[in-house]
Amino acid sequence: MNRIQRAFHAIQRWLSEQFMSMVAAERSLVLKRHSGSEDAVVVKFFVPEQIPQGDWQCQYEIRGGPIQHIHRTIGIDSVQALSLALAGVRTELDFFARKHSAEFFFLDEPGHEFK
Repeated sequence: MNRIQRAFHAIQRWLSEQFMSMVAAERSLVLKRHSGSEDAVVVKFFVPEQIPQGDWQCQYEIRGGPIQHIHRTIGIDSVQALSLALAGVRTELDFFARKHSAEFFFLDEPGHEFK
């Protein structure tokens, strides 16, 4: 690999790292337990990026209170990767609500609104 190719690959890696840290969408929720305690929970979706195999990945994270999760989904294009991330968040939030005998609220209304 010559110097120009190495520089090109270094720039690609740098750009990839920059986009992975770019939040594409974010939602703030409140996890209200039946015991009365509450935790703020933030869900973030990062800009999908193409991976070397040609597929796309979308990182998402759920943080707040007892929940600290970072995951990636992989799709054939950026839309599928993002769609799978949305579905993953919905499934995880439903699981956490049951696990912690709680309910999520969005804008003071019951539910997380990931459908």
